[in-house]
Amino acid sequence: MAERLPLEGITVLDLSHLAAGPWCTMVLADLGADVIKIEKPFTGDMSRQAGSIYAGDQSAVFLSLNRNKRSVALDLKQPEGREVFFRLAEKADVVVENLRPGKAAQLGVDRASLAERNPGLVYASISAFGTSGPYVDLAGNDPIVQALSGAMAITGEENGPPSRQGVSVPDFGAGMMAGYAILAALVGRQRDGQGSEVKLNLLDVSVFALGPRAQEYLINGEEQPRLGSAHPQFSPYQAFRCRDDRYVYIAVINDKFWRLLCAGLGRAELASDPKYATNVGRVEHRAELADQLGTLMAQRPSDEWLKTLQDAGVPCAPVNSLSEAMSDPQVIHNGLVAKMQHPTLGELTTVGLPMTFDGERPPIRNAPPLLGEHTKEILQGAGISDTELRNLIDGGAAALSPEPAAAQSRHNPS
Repeated sequence: MAERLPLEGITVLDLSHLAAGPWCTMVLADLGADVIKIEKPFTGDMSRQAGSIYAGDQSAVFLSLNRNKRSVALDLKQPEGREVFFRLAEKADVVVENLRPGKAAQLGVDRASLAERNPGLVYASISAFGTSGPYVDLAGNDPIVQALSGAMAITGEENGPPSRQGVSVPDFGAGMMAGYAILAALVGRQRDGQGSEVKLNLLDVSVFALGPRAQEYLINGEEQPRLGSAHPQFSPYQAFRCRDDRYVYIAVINDKFWRLLCAGLGRAELASDPKYATNVGRVEHRAELADQLGTLMAQRPSDEWLKTLQDAGVPCAPVNSLSEAMSDPQVIHNGLVAKMQHPTLGELTTVGLPMTFDGERPPIRNAPPLLGEHTKEILQGAGISDTELRNLIDGGAAALSPEPAAAQSRHNPS
């Protein structure tokens, strides 16, 4: 990697909370941007209290979304806190917010207000459904969007109820798309010197992420069934249970791999069966074929099948648990699981950024910050005097983090 990270010199003010916005800004921070997380004094980003898994008093949700950032505890509802934010925004490159539509304008920190002071600012807004339309005033979050987008309707076991996707695809998809949009806006600013306002929402991103499923519907107008681990357009393309009760996923995407699978299974005659010779036929006879392959796969343990099928060139893999995924030899070899030092928790294991530059992965420079951990250094860097800082703190417009020892002593019973 070059001596400098790609986004060094870019300053991002992060007004976002929970998942989509913080995921976006964490990636920008991993890439070298100075991400300043603006949080409510004393309570902070609501993800600090989210979920039921904690390391000490730090929630797993917050820890997963906020490394490499600095935290300023600032009350934007107070004029004094808002004025400090304006001073920070005058020198920033990017602002990211995922407040309820209209809230940023109500606080006076919307793009129009900030652009008067900084015309080159890139302002990114992330919402659940958009900033206008019939759903604009509805509460929305990831599973609500999964339900609306159609993704939930095609997820789950055949003849079973719809299922939530196991990870928050709308949140993290929106965060990634926001990152794309912000980088595009920064490139555009290099060309003409002007900032821009980027808007996107979880619903749009989720419908977009349906990809071929959406296009297939738009072509034939047909609803698609829930098929568990199977695929509506390819067969065999699903998980099969083996004799040791472990599952092996087989993904046959073309007729070449079908022939390799038949050879690996020792059932060459299946390859020449007219019903199964083409993918169209295999999809038409999916249930019948799955029954045959399921009976066959159940005769041997998963490790034997994996060795046999991988040697035959068949795309297949064990269905790993989370513990197995985190210790998977390829994941370990890739260096994706990394360590970071937290000021109150000590060494923590986390998942790094899934990209390298010149063969090196961007480092985890700092653990997710304590609430207000960097208030003093950032405000002083913005020209706030010691007296001004003390007045802000005394008036409740800003706050410092407790000393690490005091922070460690707090315990969340969850």
